[in-house]
Amino acid sequence: MAQSGKEQGLARRHAVASYFVLTFAISWLGALAVVAPRLLRGEPVPKFSGILTFPVMLLGPAVSGILLTRVVDGGDGLRDLFSRMRRIQAGAPWYATLLLPPALILTVLLCLKTLVSPVYAPNRFFVGVSFGIVAGLFEEIGWTGYAFPKMARTGNGLGAAIALGM
Repeated sequence: MAQSGKEQGLARRHAVASYFVLTFAISWLGALAVVAPRLLRGEPVPKFSGILTFPVMLLGPAVSGILLTRVVDGGDGLRDLFSRMRRIQAGAPWYATLLLPPALILTVLLCLKTLVSPVYAPNRFFVGVSFGIVAGLFEEIGWTGYAFPKMARTGNGLGAAIALGM
């Protein structure tokens, strides 16, 4: 589907706002499409449908980031986006810091299990780690691959990072 020059101009003039609107529209409409049939019939949403909304919502950032990169930056921008996804620019110590949050959560859960109740025992849902990695990759196509560079153009990378994080 080809876009008119007016639509492309709007996306170029408001690149970040276009990204947020499109991302949330795709994510929430996709999630609603999964659960709406049950909700409209007044039925409870089964656990599987709730779980299925997760990958459907991940499409928003990825699709929006790729689509708007193509519209706003053209084919060169798309090649640049995909080449940045393959680059590893940080050393091992930075990747080791990624283990801090799970280690802290595990420590808190073990303390709660010992001091409060066994109900706080950590589970062993190791497949969840793979879900998290895939989710992170899909989300970051849009958030850090498209939105952050556009927001940081003002020269204030820290401000852009804080705003995007919020």
